Amino acid sequence: MRLKHYISEGGGFGVTTQKDRTGHIHAAMVDADGDGKTVDTKGGQDHEHIIKQWLCQPAKGHIHNISDM
Repeated sequence: MRLKHYISEGGGFGVTTQKDRTGHIHAAMVDADGDGKTVDTKGGQDHEHIIKQWLCQPAKGHIHNISDM
């Protein structure tokens, strides 16, 4: 994944999720392995998703994809 290139020299990298059927997005922090969690909710009720190996895990009955900017 393209994002791994940018985080190889630091302790983490900020990513965003894509909108899902609920219409909101999240800001997230991940490490070099793509593990982390969402840290902010924009456009919806505040909640957190765990991210494992670049895959956003379900929370509050929905799931997101990581945005590849």
